[in-house]
Parts: sequence; structure tokens; C-alpha cells
Amino acid sequence: MKQAIDATTSSEELRKLANTYSGAVRKLIASNPNTPPDLLIELFIEFPHQVLNNPVIELILLENPDFFKELYQNNPYIFNEDALPSLFIEWAVNCSDEGIRKTIASNENTHPSFLEQLAKDISIDVRGNVAENHRTNSNTLQKLAEDKSKKVRLAVAENPNTLKCALLKLATDKCYEIRSKVAAHTKTPSGVLEKLIQDSNGIVRFGAAKNPNTPQHLVNKLLEKLIKHDTSIIQEYKLPESFLEWAVNHQDTNIRVAVACNSNTPQSLLMQLAQDKETCVRTAVAKNSKSSRKTLTKLAQDENETICFIAAWTLQERSDYYYFDYDENQF
Repeated sequence: MKQAIDATTSSEELRKLANTYSGAVRKLIASNPNTPPDLLIELFIEFPHQVLNNPVIELILLENPDFFKELYQNNPYIFNEDALPSLFIEWAVNCSDEGIRKTIASNENTHPSFLEQLAKDISIDVRGNVAENHRTNSNTLQKLAEDKSKKVRLAVAENPNTLKCALLKLATDKCYEIRSKVAAHTKTPSGVLEKLIQDSNGIVRFGAAKNPNTPQHLVNKLLEKLIKHDTSIIQEYKLPESFLEWAVNHQDTNIRVAVACNSNTPQSLLMQLAQDKETCVRTAVAKNSKSSRKTLTKLAQDENETICFIAAWTLQERSDYYYFDYDENQF
């Protein structure tokens, strides 16, 4: 053990010790400044931190500028490690190998200062990885929001660290994919969403409609416009409850039927529709497999015999699901 840590132990003796022992002894050898470079490369897989912090590293680099690259080739997963020495990271950031720079740019252990440097990289893929990295600070993302590459700007629009000022810029981007990401971003201001929900592209409008920060009256206005063309939208999609509350009181029977058919309609609204004056609406509630036991039990006593039968049938079909059901539960 003493020999392994002793700086006066010869390289050959350290090599013998490394071949004879394992674990703690090899770890000490990885830190010994007299350990030969080829042995350090071998030990790099097991003890990367000890090798990189070995006091002889800088001297080895003077003799062999490619030494860090040789270490990396023997352990390409090194950048998954925490607290790597800045000298090694600096080498990676300035490395001619684009693959290494891409790896550093995407790693969330990379310090924001290095990510800021990589944000100026000539490679679109490197800059794109920086834009995706959740460790990238808001100032760097602000600069990348003006990048000439669509891929980079798209990544900025998706990054949760992107602030309002960058989102404001991206909200007017010529690329609809980028505008759609801004429309879905949780930090996008409501004033911007008011514009995006009226965007010329349907994907952008859809993203804004799903964003909880979008004023609800604008979402409802959009949905009202859509159902004039196709009421099946109400029947097939999970829509905001405030919109469904408007729909269950709509004078158009087809709209109330569509709400009654939707498996995502809240139980309180299904119960309200179970008391609708129109037979077709109550029938739709009776057929809805997500209607609660309380609602179906009520419909099983409906004045219309067909509705009674359908409600009873649905109750029977869903009996296993209702076994532990209570009135306040969904079913």
C-alpha cells in the first residue's frame, strides 16, 4: 500500500503492483505521479478522477498533446461523471473532434460557462445540444434564440429555462414549428398567446389552446369556431371544462349529444345531461361507459324505456368496475 502511494516508487514497480492487486491499491497507483502514461490510460476506466487529478497530467500533456484524447477513447462515457477537472473540460470544449464537443454540450454536468462558449461553436449540432441542455443559462439561450439554424431555435423554444424575452422573439419566427413550441411553453406570456391562438397555422393555434396560460375565453372562442364545421371535436377530444360547461347548455342538441358521448366529460356534467329534455342526449349519457353508477342508476329509471334498458345494460357491462365504486368516484 505504501509503495502504491509513494512518489519514489519506480514505474516498473507500480506496473507490477497494478497487475497484482485490485481496488484500493490500483486507485492509489492512479494518483501516483510516477505512474507511466500507458498505465494511467488503463486505469482511467476504473478511476477517472484520480487519473485526471494526478499531478503529472500537465507534464504528460506537454510531451503528448493527444493524451486527453487517448484517455477519452479508452473511456468514452467519462463526461457522465460529475466534477471533472476544468483542464479536461477545456480540452473537450476546444477539441477538434465534433463528437466530443457535442457530448460536452449535451451533458447537464457541464458548467454554464463552458456551454456559453459552445454556443458559439461552428457546428449546428453542438449549438443545438447547448440549446437543449437544461443547464444552459437564460442569457445564452437568449443569444441562441437568434441563431441562423432552425434546429437551434427550435431547441431554445422547447427549453424550460428560456425566458419571456427570448420567447417573445421566437413567437414571430417564420418557422411554424418554432411558433408552436412557443405556444406550448409554460413561460410564454398570455399576451403572446393571445396572438398565437389566432396564428395562421393550425398546429400553432392548437398549442396555444392547450397552454394553461392562454385566456380561457379565447380558447372557447376558437373551439366555438371549430365546432361550427365539425361537432365531433367535442365528442372525441379532451376539452377544457369551462368550454364543456358552455356546451352542455347550448341550444344545439347535437352539441349536447357530443358532450354526452365524450368519455372525458366530467361526471357532474354527465349527471346534468342525464336530466336533459331531449331523449337523444340522455341516450348518449346512458351509452357512455364512463358515466358513474349514480348517473346510470338514475337513467335506469328514465321515463323512456329504451334509455332504461341501455342504462341497465351499461351498468351490467361495467359491473366489475363499479364493485368498489362510491357516488363521489368517477364511475
